Amino acid sequence: MQKSTPLISVAMATYNGEKYIAKQLESILAQTYGPIEIVITDDASTDNTVQLIEKFQKDHGCIKLLKNEHNRGVNKTFENSFLNCSGDFIAISDQDDIWELHKIETLLKELGDEDAIYSNSLLVDTNGNSLNKEFKSLMKLQSYFDGAPFLMGNCVPGHTILMKTVFARIVLPLPEDMMFDRWISFCAASNNGLKYVDSPLVRYRQHENNLVGTGKTKNRKKRKTNKEKYYLKLADLKTFQQAPILNESTRQILDTMIRLFTRKLSLHRGLFFLKNMEQLLVIKNKPKFRKVLYCFKMVFKPNY
Repeated sequence: MQKSTPLISVAMATYNGEKYIAKQLESILAQTYGPIEIVITDDASTDNTVQLIEKFQKDHGCIKLLKNEHNRGVNKTFENSFLNCSGDFIAISDQDDIWELHKIETLLKELGDEDAIYSNSLLVDTNGNSLNKEFKSLMKLQSYFDGAPFLMGNCVPGHTILMKTVFARIVLPLPEDMMFDRWISFCAASNNGLKYVDSPLVRYRQHENNLVGTGKTKNRKKRKTNKEKYYLKLADLKTFQQAPILNESTRQILDTMIRLFTRKLSLHRGLFFLKNMEQLLVIKNKPKFRKVLYCFKMVFKPNY
């Protein structure tokens, strides 16, 4: 008996995306892989985003459009799309990028026993022209089978992720105060793994309205005080404690980081970072001596 081809759900969150949404939908609909469905939740847009999506719906029955009655934010909006996906796998999509036509096919072919997979991206300008820079020049992109690196930050853009739906159901609901892609990456790496494909499968558009981008945007939040950073980091660590964690090393490092999270000087904290430097600081594209200096600073610095 021939095995059926799995359905891929593309989950998208939109908000005032009328300028770029058509190009993104065109690139998804033109994928070399099929079957797919596109599940979009609009976060109460005030421009013509919804109308543009509805035009695509008329010609493409695979598009499902859901609408928030009021603005709920990016995490809740993506969560609603995830919950309404019916495919075996979920590919996460931003509203303003352009996918390479073989993106889904490539990621699905490379995904094995891991919970999720992601790829490199090519940075492009507002018109979709290459900036001759790939995302891997900014962050350490690799396969992760340990969640510890994500305790320090995130290097995995959500727009490149393909995850198994059974995994997605386990990690929902998404935390309210942590970006969804960091949470998903941590959970995948802490369980069956997060695989990396070294190919730029997304043209990652950089423009002033990016919610998250690599350059200057209108949505940059004002700089936090050291005190604010301290309590935000502590809140992040406590949020990670609520995640499903299979990897015992990740659990031990997380518990130790919380125990050492104090505003007092701590030689123990500096030694802990030095001992676990390769795990904790792997996503930082810095030479080794810079990482050692960072560990030394942890003796005096209360915030990770």
